[in-house]
Amino acid sequence: MNDSVDLTARYRLAPGVAIRPERFGGLVYRYDNRRLYFLHSHQAVEFVNGLDGSRSLQETLDEFLASREMPPSASATLVKAVAQLERLGLLAQAA
Repeated sequence: MNDSVDLTARYRLAPGVAIRPERFGGLVYRYDNRRLYFLHSHQAVEFVNGLDGSRSLQETLDEFLASREMPPSASATLVKAVAQLERLGLLAQAA
C-alpha cells in the first residue's frame, strides 16, 4: 500500500514549492524550474498542505482521515500522492 513511502518519516513541502487550491484539486508550482504539477483531489491538496514535518506521515494520515470521517481505504490514495510528489522532488523528509 505505501508505494515505497516511509510512513514513519516526517514530510514537508520542499523549499521553493507551493500549492494553490483550484476547482479540480490543486496546482503544485516549483519556483526553481517553473514547472507546474497537478493534484486532482481536494483531499490530497489539504493533506499535502498539512504536512509540516512535525509528525510522522502515519500520524498525520490517521488524524486527517479521522477528522474528516474518511474510511481507512482513503489512505492509499493519499500515500500514493505523497510518493509521487516525493519522487518529483516536491516533498522532502524533514530532518
